[in-house]
Amino acid sequence: MPTQSRSHWLTATVAFGCAASLLLSPKLWLTTRLYPLTPVSPIFVPFHPPYDSIAYFALIAALLLAAILPRPRVPIAAFAVIAVTLALQDQSRWQPWFYQYLLMLLAIGIAGDGKKQSAFNTCRLIVVAIYIWSGISKLNPAFANSTLPSMAETLTKSQAFSHAAAVFIPLLEIALGCGLLTKKFRKAALITAIAMHVFILATIGPLGQRHNSVVWPWNLAMIAFVTILFNNREAALPGDIVWGSHFAFHKVVLLLVGIAPVLSVVNRWDSYLSFALYSGNSNSADIFMSDTSFAELPDTLQNYVYDVSPNLNRLSINEWSYGELNVPPYPERRIFANVAGRICSLTANASDVKLVTQMKFGLADSNRSYSEGCQSLTAESQSPP
Repeated sequence: MPTQSRSHWLTATVAFGCAASLLLSPKLWLTTRLYPLTPVSPIFVPFHPPYDSIAYFALIAALLLAAILPRPRVPIAAFAVIAVTLALQDQSRWQPWFYQYLLMLLAIGIAGDGKKQSAFNTCRLIVVAIYIWSGISKLNPAFANSTLPSMAETLTKSQAFSHAAAVFIPLLEIALGCGLLTKKFRKAALITAIAMHVFILATIGPLGQRHNSVVWPWNLAMIAFVTILFNNREAALPGDIVWGSHFAFHKVVLLLVGIAPVLSVVNRWDSYLSFALYSGNSNSADIFMSDTSFAELPDTLQNYVYDVSPNLNRLSINEWSYGELNVPPYPERRIFANVAGRICSLTANASDVKLVTQMKFGLADSNRSYSEGCQSLTAESQSPP
């Protein structure tokens, strides 16, 4: 495939993939919702209606223009400005797929027509890093005991299969990333990557569990990415993919996707910015409250509350985020604190509300549990990321 044609298909795939996921998660990008927004700083005030809708549709329009125009730098720049603004206004928008698409489009836009190969190598680095870090993040007990059995239940009930796959899949993903780096194993890694994404779609897609629909187009996009970026005669050398050549933005991406995720092991870098995809190893939290506090919640929110024991109820932040935003909650303590703060504001019995956070498996704060009341939540929700 000629370079110009491959560049167009890459841009179109990124743009359409991102637009599809945006369309599947409209409330994530709007302010008219019950699930609270968590700005990076109080200075980043979320857009009020109708400006939130204008920004949302402008984001999608910029993507569509980038997909069809022969020179997409202007719509990519417009998309980047709006996307970064919206991301600063709510950290729940920092979903892994959105982070990936933004970095890839920035690489394409900054490289322009003169450095298409540099843009390809930066996008290759992003794809390789996703597989490697996604595999590393799955090397934990939660993936073996919970995540994988849940995903595979539509295909098999065999515990032996689940246990074997729990070891095989993380190593496979790491091998895929490393294989795509090399000329010798690139073809085999490409074919295996495609098969893996077909498997994922079979388990969570419309013919499987019908779960997390916002990543269905992402899996299709990843199939296109590995095909466009790694199935060509101009085989990039490992050094070109890792380090790049005379393209400063490549070094920025290397820092963000190649090096910074190491800090996630000690809880100093966010899980989603480390591509901890379906790893089962991320921070989680629930909100507990009395019957009186439960009765004061809006009816739509009560759908995510479960009875635990007499006068004790549990609100699932995970189900609330999926139910209203169609994305999983951004799994960091500061986000959970802000969400719980919203519950505190909805009840006159704030002393009955407790946020219980379970930290992920890691080298720091491993599996540590935090229980916080409403008085301490305000300060926590305002702490920097």
